Amino acid sequence: MELPQASPASPPSMAPLRELSRLAALLRYEILDTPEEAVFDDFTELAAHICDTPIALISLVDDRRQWFKSRVGLEVSETPREISFCTHTILGEEIFEVPDALQDPRFRHNPLVVGDPHIRFYAGTPLTSPDGHNLGTLCVIDRKPRQLSAEQRDTLDRLGRQVIRLFEQHLLAHRYAEQAALQQAMLNSASSAVLVTRPDGIITSVNPTAERMLGYSEQDLIGHPLTSALFRPETLHRRAALLSSELQRPIEPNFAVLTAPLHRGRREMSEWRLRHQNGSDVPVLLGVTAIHDEQELLRGYLINAYDLAYQEQLQLRLQQIAAQVPGMLFQFHWRGNGSSCFPYVSEGVEQIYGLSPGQLAGSFAPIVGRVHALDRSALLYSIRKAAAELTPWHSEHRVDHPRKGLIWVEARATPLRQFDGSVLWHGFVTDITARKAEQLELDKQQEMNRRLLEALSEAVIACDAEGNLTLFNEKAKQWHGADAAPVSPPDWASHYQLYHADGITPLQPEEIPLRRALRGEHVIDHEMVLLSQGEPRHVLCNADPLYTSDGQLLGAVAVLHDITERKRIERLQREFISTVSHELRTPLTSITGALALVCSNVMGEVPAPMRELLEIAQQNSQRLSALIDDLLDMDKLHAGKMRFDLLRQPLQPQLELALRSNRSYAEQHGVVLQLGACPAATVNIDAMRLQQVLSNLLSNAAKFSPAGERVDLSATLSDGWVRVSVRDRGPGISADFCERVFQKFAQADSSDSRQQGGTGLGLAISKELIERMGGRIGFDSEPGQGACFWFELPCDGLAKESP
Repeated sequence: MELPQASPASPPSMAPLRELSRLAALLRYEILDTPEEAVFDDFTELAAHICDTPIALISLVDDRRQWFKSRVGLEVSETPREISFCTHTILGEEIFEVPDALQDPRFRHNPLVVGDPHIRFYAGTPLTSPDGHNLGTLCVIDRKPRQLSAEQRDTLDRLGRQVIRLFEQHLLAHRYAEQAALQQAMLNSASSAVLVTRPDGIITSVNPTAERMLGYSEQDLIGHPLTSALFRPETLHRRAALLSSELQRPIEPNFAVLTAPLHRGRREMSEWRLRHQNGSDVPVLLGVTAIHDEQELLRGYLINAYDLAYQEQLQLRLQQIAAQVPGMLFQFHWRGNGSSCFPYVSEGVEQIYGLSPGQLAGSFAPIVGRVHALDRSALLYSIRKAAAELTPWHSEHRVDHPRKGLIWVEARATPLRQFDGSVLWHGFVTDITARKAEQLELDKQQEMNRRLLEALSEAVIACDAEGNLTLFNEKAKQWHGADAAPVSPPDWASHYQLYHADGITPLQPEEIPLRRALRGEHVIDHEMVLLSQGEPRHVLCNADPLYTSDGQLLGAVAVLHDITERKRIERLQREFISTVSHELRTPLTSITGALALVCSNVMGEVPAPMRELLEIAQQNSQRLSALIDDLLDMDKLHAGKMRFDLLRQPLQPQLELALRSNRSYAEQHGVVLQLGACPAATVNIDAMRLQQVLSNLLSNAAKFSPAGERVDLSATLSDGWVRVSVRDRGPGISADFCERVFQKFAQADSSDSRQQGGTGLGLAISKELIERMGGRIGFDSEPGQGACFWFELPCDGLAKESP
């Protein structure tokens, strides 16, 4: 069937303000243009069956069309609003019925009447939201004139009210899914490892950071005791002894070691070493927070672990509505003298009250007897009040069901005054126990969500898909001195005073991590500065987009970790090292020069007993001078003051120069330096800095190679990069030192009696220099098999051979 064109006739309309409010209420349910759902199709099938019509529709009317959420006997999914019968229905509060459209001047020329689907009969009941807006209709259509019976009209009206309740459940399910997505996203975005346990310490939840940090999968940890899975027994015993002494009571070496301080009102961070899946230890700063529900009952613990080395399961279960209308349909005759009865009760009364229709034929008392004692007075009062005022009746109360136990039911009915003064009710009762439980669970999850947010020592900020800020947790409020403000995304940077990591350059709006996440990007450890009530605060930010279950963008969330103290300590260290290095350099130069003159016999022959002491002093002054040079180089690199003169140069001459410059040092250690294969490649480098790197790598290789061995220097080309390798035959690098090789002052043997000297800065400086020249550096090693240090530089092409 083709979609008919709108007729020129003007459709009925309501007041503009009222229409705007109605459209807003319709959009709030977020149901327009959603896929077909069997739960709605049940109602249209039932309406068509009860009213004996070939067509039944659940129609939603927006500003330009009527769209069918469910349809029986009709192929099209929508028609223009101008020609729709439902536009007339939503203007009233009762069923709108057209017995014969050809005899009705409003519809006789309507395209839907004179053409497909040839409507002759129409009856629709408005779908009225709880706040009184008619969103659409539940309607039945026939191709022949007719009228509904009183019972059919009543049933159609009741079915319409059930459709609205289904809309409410649909909206509740959507909100429930949003809460679950937000909670999961917060855990997934946290830069620290987060584990949630039961009160007895059994792990119930693990975030991805914890999986990455500890090497275990979520399945490996959930259901296991936290302490036995991740803590070493000897550490627990040692900490338990200390706590027992401090708290003056025995503390068992188990989960109590973590929770005991909380009983004294102390929430502190302590250092631990957690057991990695590979058997190694992971040093962490551990925080434990008790999780209480709204009744202040302990529900479990939140464990935050921050890596000191370098940081959904909430699904909404919707009940499917049965093929027939669930619950109990009834007709109730209320008489003030107490002789009330049920002229009609459906078989569903057994589901609700555990009674048969025969038990209610002459009395209302059996139902009253099933109502929970604490709800009975309120129920009877509401019936009397609705009967007196003839207003729609609605009640939610508890029922002591003989088979199901205590259940919650919802009852709705419309009272009609009879000629004898009595009131006849037509109503419907449904079991809402599941809905109550879902609401309670949602409330619990919201409370858990809130407490989880407040327990985090990190600031959590979220926004919706339009960029409206929707969440500041307590830490974020403290940092900004206020809750989230209605600020548009382009103004976030200026309003919240966001800067780059240097604390000077303002952050551009498109660079803000939350905005990047809103565009679908996953942001990890973005360093920036925010002015927190006038004071600069350095933070690491992780941000992720939020999606609904059907993949629609819901918004974004950002988690900010405060690193201000760490930055302050790093700055003090640099300032101290820089100051000491500059102050020592001048006197040390004089000392070194003086010792060199004395040892070279310029001042006269040095007595033999003194020569050894003077040579030791000279060697140590040279070592100290090298350390100061390295410290000053590192200071220049951090301050950005080291100059790089990058020029395109052939690589091989640089390697040959490095070999000549370091050959004498290698000979002192009895080691031979050898140049292997080297392609005729050209690289963009600062030659002096490249020689500094090569000297560091070659001297290290010579220093750690046994006497009589060979150190190989070679280069290879691959995918536009040239790799320069320095391979030795020394003891190799131990596994526990591999992660610290390029750190400042790193020494595989840091004892005072180590066999090989060095400042521990050479490799750190080399890494900085190579990266400043656009390259990358690394190593390969197996303990006992030697080590191969390499760096890679972009290769501009092959150098021309000299004539």
